[in-house]
Amino acid sequence: MTRLLLAPAGHGKTQFVIEQIRATLASKPLSPVIVIVPNSIQAAGFRQRLCAAGGALGVDVHTFHTLYAEILTRAGQPIPLLTDPVRIRLLRDIVDVLCERGAMSHFAALRDKPGFIALLRNTIEELKRARITPDLFADSVKGLGARLEEIARVYSAYQDWLQKQNWADNEGRGWLAAIALESNLTLGTDTRLLAVSGFDEFNPTQLAVLSLLANRAKETLITLTGDIQNPNRSAHHRFHRAQQAIISSLNIQPEAMESSSML
Repeated sequence: MTRLLLAPAGHGKTQFVIEQIRATLASKPLSPVIVIVPNSIQAAGFRQRLCAAGGALGVDVHTFHTLYAEILTRAGQPIPLLTDPVRIRLLRDIVDVLCERGAMSHFAALRDKPGFIALLRNTIEELKRARITPDLFADSVKGLGARLEEIARVYSAYQDWLQKQNWADNEGRGWLAAIALESNLTLGTDTRLLAVSGFDEFNPTQLAVLSLLANRAKETLITLTGDIQNPNRSAHHRFHRAQQAIISSLNIQPEAMESSSML
């Protein structure tokens, strides 16, 4: 069973999730529980609140990035993570090689600028979050000018290096985690409760992994900021896209969170 619960900001969504976790483990101690939050700071905060509520054994609190690594480990496919300093060095080397080969002229004057390498890193991250492969991107920008075509060459060389060295960046781990789940239909089926809390957006890779896990967990609980009674409230506009993405991906309808559980 998968539920999408909405409540305005400050109405106890985190506390509600903690109550559900403790209720689940009270009936089935040590049952596997997975909690997904947006970042490491929120993960630490959630663990602190869970401890303050009495603690709970068997609860794994993850960001999507740490979850991807856990899925790959459980699938027997651990893969080293490309850290940001190494990624920056790799992109510099790729740009240097392309310039020396005459395959990068539009951006050649920027090759030594730190801002240019950071721009390439951010562009590749955005493409991977959208699950746009190097081949797809290269095909889509063919004939649209040197600027986009040179970015496509960098992206292709970057991804080719990762695959040959058997390394992955954070978004690449997400791609591989989704493939691992699709290939191993028993992966994640032992999850008693999957809880997702604190998000205001989801990228396509996150939605793919979440959809696969939600269909295998005994129970899935997703809380988002929103108001069933007043869906057009301006304060909630930035959360609307996340709502629609979850509704479409998981084929569920939102519910109002019970007022008795609100703080």
